[in-house]
Amino acid sequence: MSEKLRLLVIDDDLVDRLAIRRAVEQSGLGASIEEAGNADEALAQVASHEFDCLLLDQDLPGMSGIELTRALRTAGKLMPIVFVTGRQAEDILQEAIDAGVTDFIPKNDLSPRRLGLRISFAIRIGKAEAESAQAVLRATRAARGRDEILAVVSHDLRGPLHAISLATEALRDEITGAPARYLGAIERASLRAERLIADLLEASAIENGALTLARAPVDGGAILRQAAADHELLVKETGGKIVAHIPEEQIVVSADRDRVLQVLGNLIGNSLKHAKGAPIDLMIERQNDQALISVQDHGPGIPATELPHIFDRYWSGRTKKGGAGLGLAIAKGIVSAHGGNLAVDSRPGDGAKFFFTLPLNR
Repeated sequence: MSEKLRLLVIDDDLVDRLAIRRAVEQSGLGASIEEAGNADEALAQVASHEFDCLLLDQDLPGMSGIELTRALRTAGKLMPIVFVTGRQAEDILQEAIDAGVTDFIPKNDLSPRRLGLRISFAIRIGKAEAESAQAVLRATRAARGRDEILAVVSHDLRGPLHAISLATEALRDEITGAPARYLGAIERASLRAERLIADLLEASAIENGALTLARAPVDGGAILRQAAADHELLVKETGGKIVAHIPEEQIVVSADRDRVLQVLGNLIGNSLKHAKGAPIDLMIERQNDQALISVQDHGPGIPATELPHIFDRYWSGRTKKGGAGLGLAIAKGIVSAHGGNLAVDSRPGDGAKFFFTLPLNR
């Protein structure tokens, strides 16, 4: 190692401390060594100095080595700790690892070479863990900053969009004839921007585990009928039809009705976007202790290269027909929050079938 290491040996037995010191000096590490005879001395030294590694015995007066390790980790001290102990019971070693010990070496196996390898290995692990912790911290800060910016921007955008909506509504009675179609274009653009803002906030809530559900016993067949009715006119405009296939038995699920309708709306909208004019079939069936709901179109299907990414956020996919690519990701997040799973089965030229599960009401 290029830089001189700084080690702290913590052991209440002077003979053992000398043995550890001698083994380190003969290991070729070229380390500087300091000593502590109990936990209080160790805590004081760690508080005032930076150490590359601690060599720690279990049997310390007042506070055991495991307790000292917990105290150090609780205080945010992440330096590697090598347990140098004569106690080799598996339960003690497991407890030490659970407390945050990096590695251990028996006192009766304290050769300079083995100890040097253990110290070097522990330091490498410690550096890797520190880098990983820093990466997680940076990612967390970035995500928090992104969410804060998203909340501010969405709030600031909704004001002008609301003003646009009110203005177009007021102008509708004033403008007639051909120019009136421009008002319709403005309204559609405003509504699309509102939906995009809502999708961004919803995707952020799902990612942060902040999605709320209002669960209740719901008739699954009734949900499918409503979804079909809500989209009937849109489907007819494309030249297709939508049919809800409902079994005779009532299938009651434990779910948030509005959220399930949102999932079905995203899936039906996806079919309309990519399979215009093709029929859409909605189905529900009982499957063990779950309900299986599917939305199947008979359009061109999904290319095999796109299937692995179909539920990724911001993936527009298929024929790249615009949008933020959040609809399917949000649908999957809502289904997952219910404890279910959303998947797709598709072959080019044979349509696409999206299906998801919901828990039955018990």
